[in-house]
Amino acid sequence: MSARIDVFISSTSLDLPAHRKQALDACLRMGMFPVMMEHLPSSSAGAITASLSMVDEAEIYVGIYAHRYGYIPDGHEISITEMEYNHAVERGIPRLIFIIGNDHSPTDVETGSAAQKLKTFRQRVTTENIVNFFSSPEDLRGQIIQSLVPYREIEKDELHSQQACNIPAPPTPYIAHPYTLLQTSRLIGRQKELQLLNNWVSNPSRDVYKAAIMNVVAIGGMGKSALTWTWFTDIMPHLMDPLAGRLWWSFYESDARFENFVTRALAYVTNLPVEQIENTMHPGEREDMLLQQLDSRPFLLVLDGLERILVAYSRMDAAYLADDELDVQTANHVADALGLPAAASHSFTGQHRSRKTTNPRAGNFLRKLATVRASKILVSTRLFPADLQTSTGHAMPGTFAYFLTGLSDDDAVQLWREFGVSGSRDNLLPVFNAFENYPLLIRALAGEVARFRRAPGDFDRWLDSNPDFNPLDLTLANVKSHVLYYALQGIELEQLKVLQTIAGFRMPATYDTLAALLVGNHFTSEDQLDIALTELEDRGLVGWDKLANRYDLHPIVRGVVWNGLNHEERQDIHESLYDHFSSLPRANTEYYEVDSLDELTAANELYHALIGLGKYDMAFEIFRTRLSRPLLYRLGANQELVRLLEMLFPGGIDTR
Repeated sequence: MSARIDVFISSTSLDLPAHRKQALDACLRMGMFPVMMEHLPSSSAGAITASLSMVDEAEIYVGIYAHRYGYIPDGHEISITEMEYNHAVERGIPRLIFIIGNDHSPTDVETGSAAQKLKTFRQRVTTENIVNFFSSPEDLRGQIIQSLVPYREIEKDELHSQQACNIPAPPTPYIAHPYTLLQTSRLIGRQKELQLLNNWVSNPSRDVYKAAIMNVVAIGGMGKSALTWTWFTDIMPHLMDPLAGRLWWSFYESDARFENFVTRALAYVTNLPVEQIENTMHPGEREDMLLQQLDSRPFLLVLDGLERILVAYSRMDAAYLADDELDVQTANHVADALGLPAAASHSFTGQHRSRKTTNPRAGNFLRKLATVRASKILVSTRLFPADLQTSTGHAMPGTFAYFLTGLSDDDAVQLWREFGVSGSRDNLLPVFNAFENYPLLIRALAGEVARFRRAPGDFDRWLDSNPDFNPLDLTLANVKSHVLYYALQGIELEQLKVLQTIAGFRMPATYDTLAALLVGNHFTSEDQLDIALTELEDRGLVGWDKLANRYDLHPIVRGVVWNGLNHEERQDIHESLYDHFSSLPRANTEYYEVDSLDELTAANELYHALIGLGKYDMAFEIFRTRLSRPLLYRLGANQELVRLLEMLFPGGIDTR
């Protein structure tokens, strides 16, 4: 597995904030890690040392220069920006240089001696390097992407793993997997839910305060991770007192297995090295020590995406599971829970087993977590874990369940406005209410209206041009597909190809794979692919996990896109996936070295492509040689094995 590539981004900060953000996203898109210094230390010496040490860490230097020369420390003749460039030259690392074009109207320019220093520096940089000229932040982003292409290593996935291993000492927060999918620059609404979380950690007079574990449960796209992330980063640190430390862990990441969580959480709360814990303690000892620490000291732990360790999601096609159907299949109810109607408290016997943890140790550990006294554990999950329920369907003592529903009417309208879209409240609310003010659909529809060519952002004009748009008389299940169908109307053909390609995957698609499949066929360059992905992200149709650099569709979006393809179009996608994954070199990993389903991605995608092409004998060979043993002996994924085998019998398992 390749080492991560760090890219140092050098520029003046005050005049180029938007450009620096685009440079950051460009690096992440290419699977590289941006190293940036947004706030210099107060002392000049500290600023120089910090800047040059960051250049030392980088494999690539990116210089972005406009009309400012930069800060000159006391006792020095040149700016820190020029010092950074000099150090990159001394180290001999690749230097990618971007200078603002002459057609750009300057608003913040140097004067006096600094202006002459800037002129001299730019002349030198232009002489010593191949220089690119940009006209806007978006233009800069595309140019950086194209310039980084030769340095990109294929199929990198270590970034978030390394992040998880870099464990700070409490009380510094340990954010193992930062959340990157906030729909807007800030959380819209959810004041009731935020207050509930506040009471949970700071108001002993409320019943919720007694719970060690708070479970926020919601279907995908409802905003549960955004809610918990905003509370964790912006609000909670000012409320929970005393607070020994706080940890954010996301089970959506490939390295975020239950065993890894216990090990790294224990390393955080005890300051013990991970290696010492792994080499000297067996799993039971790690769990017991972690529980003891949480019982005696006030930590806050957030477990995001807990459904990923439940039986219902321990399958390779989890991305295809429809949320509404899954609720019924798993009896996703908790008696007397907030957010659920009274009718939801019916018996859950039998069906709830799909909501148990795949690893019995994890379920037992969750139950013990509910008994800790000093710490608080916040869980955000698609499904409420059955291991935290009593035989009567109630949340067990020490736990609290809150089922997150759609936005309030005021918040729904406010979210709509965040995307710069008009429309009268009287026209908007009936539409929003038809799909229960579901944030994902509000965002997707707003993205379409915002780009309506006849009248961008004008909802009333858009309605006039789409007379068949009528979600008011449909059932909830049908209205979601109906709204998304219209949300897809205005996208370009190239963007539609991206959606269709991602829809063909069974697991999240990496950027490298998308680039290999689409650039040269539907896009002339990677910056054109970036433009398409950015548009789809802005519309809320594609989710981008920035750190892992993977792309996925919500099951509702995936269903609408895939069902819109005819048989020949689906075959073309399966064929392209087969060509790509069959051409990849097979890893020499033995089955007993496989630690997660993510490590079987190539074999899994190849298997499903062959099934889609009707090549069942070839598919079985992939199953026999690359999937069966790690799934059975290493991961214990018996249900997944059965499901894969059933796919070999398209007419049913009773057919020959």
